[in-house]
Amino acid sequence: MSITTDEIRTRIKQIIGNVAGLNPARITDEATLRDELKLDSLSLLEIGVDVDLAFKLELPDERYKEIDSLPAMVSLVQARLGELAGQPRVVRA
Repeated sequence: MSITTDEIRTRIKQIIGNVAGLNPARITDEATLRDELKLDSLSLLEIGVDVDLAFKLELPDERYKEIDSLPAMVSLVQARLGELAGQPRVVRA
């Protein structure tokens, strides 16, 4: 099963919306997590855990601490899914 960048981004927006009480449709594709969305470290950790579970990434929590934007989160998910599939891949929608 192949998942597109748009599908990954949409799912991450839904997770951010659920954790932060935001409307996912109002989260821009280039949103910064701390500055623009005003998320604190606890919310960021919860988002990381939820993203990890949603995509079955099995990454340590520390990997999510460096993520500061939606594009960075999408890239992390894509890279890890590529690793898990045994091949690097970038899927464009």
